Amino acid sequence: MNTNHFLKADVPIAKRKIESAEELSIMLSEALRDGDYEEAISLAGSIKVLTEDISRLANKGRLYETALKMQQQGINLTVVSRCIG
Repeated sequence: MNTNHFLKADVPIAKRKIESAEELSIMLSEALRDGDYEEAISLAGSIKVLTEDISRLANKGRLYETALKMQQQGINLTVVSRCIG
C-alpha cells in the first residue's frame, strides 16, 4: 500500500479503511459464491463508502502537496471560507 498521498495524520486512518475494504471484499466474494445477493449488495455499498473516504483522504494530501509547491514558487495562498445562510 502506497501511503505517500496521505497526510501523516491521515495514514493510520487510511490504513484502517483500506484493511476494512479488503476484508469486506473477501466477504463479498464469499457472499457471491454462496448466492447471498442481498448480503453482497450490502457489502458492496460498504466498500463503496470506504473507498470514497480513502479517496477523499488521498485528495486532501495531494491538495496539501500542491499548495506547498505553489508557495515554494512564490504564489501566496489564503483560505477563503463562505458563510451559507
